[in-house]
Amino acid sequence: MISIAYIGLGNRGRVYMGGLSGYEDVAVTALCDTRPVMLDHAGGRSPTATRLADDNAFFAAGKLADWLVIATPDHCHFRHAKAALQLGYHLICEKPVTANPAEMEELCALAKEKNRHVLVCHVLRYSPFYRTIKEIIESGAIGEVVNIAHEENVGYFHYAHSYVRGNWRNLSVGAPFLMAKCCHDVDLLHWFIRRPCESVSGFGGLTYFTRENMPEGAAAYCLQGCPHIKSCPYSVERLYLKRFTQLYWGKPPAAGLPYQPTRQELREALKENDYGRCVYQCDNNVHDHDSVAFRFAGGATATLSISAFSLGTTRRIRIQGTKGELWGRDHTMRIHLHKFGKAPKVLRVRNTNISGHGGSDQCFCEAAHAVMAGGPIDPENLTTIEQTRISHQICYAALQSLETGEAALVAAQ
Repeated sequence: MISIAYIGLGNRGRVYMGGLSGYEDVAVTALCDTRPVMLDHAGGRSPTATRLADDNAFFAAGKLADWLVIATPDHCHFRHAKAALQLGYHLICEKPVTANPAEMEELCALAKEKNRHVLVCHVLRYSPFYRTIKEIIESGAIGEVVNIAHEENVGYFHYAHSYVRGNWRNLSVGAPFLMAKCCHDVDLLHWFIRRPCESVSGFGGLTYFTRENMPEGAAAYCLQGCPHIKSCPYSVERLYLKRFTQLYWGKPPAAGLPYQPTRQELREALKENDYGRCVYQCDNNVHDHDSVAFRFAGGATATLSISAFSLGTTRRIRIQGTKGELWGRDHTMRIHLHKFGKAPKVLRVRNTNISGHGGSDQCFCEAAHAVMAGGPIDPENLTTIEQTRISHQICYAALQSLETGEAALVAAQ
């Protein structure tokens, strides 16, 4: 029997718990979260699991399982991963592992010293859509990859929820925008090109969600008499109480309320909690757009664009090779393949589970379970901490360039 403990029972923790709960050889033995409502909800699915509401108490209790899933806030990942490795856990760690290069090196060394598996949740690599693209590249159908243009459209409502009002809004509680949202996009670029990245150049910033752009007379909280509540696209009336309530968020902003609050309970909570604030009057300081260019050994190049200002949440990719090109949007599950001199083809990717990053979440859980069960390890297609170390190094260089406005060299890989 494989025993698993979970620390952090928010959205991502519940995703991995759900994805691994269907295996008969998996047992949840311990749960940790600072929020009683989350412990109660998760504990209802695992009634025999030890419940702890404090991370210090959790690690002080010793090793409570074979594996630990770390899905806590970004700034806690390093501390929790280090403590877990010292106790002898194998790890599944939510991305990013850490925004600090020295901490990343320390965890890699510790994992090697303790001979522990550390799988990082770069779930896009497990998507049927991106796996199919990888297979096309490896088949030689488009020749050698010369250039990749990758675009991450965050969605105006998603950005406002997570990066203005939510858990990733401020560098004191989360990683920088590029690292928090796109470190697994950078992982894809590294995975597709398969050559060391040598240098990075990036530009970006926080341009719109500031007090300078606040409409005249806007209230600090949408539901406290703001005169723009009907017209503002970011009003909580629009995002949480009407159009997007069920489609995107399923009522998570009412922290501290019952797990499925009523509409009235949600409305009352939004009058004064973080998710009810005016988007132009928050304590957010992360970027709302970044554009980054990458140069790889051998001359291949790539660009990554990430923006808050899109209607929907989708990724678009175009890969150009010496013998052809391909392009597509991940939410369509279609890849357009054009070999030079031949008729174009449209490949429809088969995917029985398109929820959760286009099926990536469940596919990641399947791969993780295979490792847990002692199956063969494919280092090329598995997001181990050593693979993540490489893509994180590229991210570190990108963050340096975004800060200085000058090109940055990537550490030796």
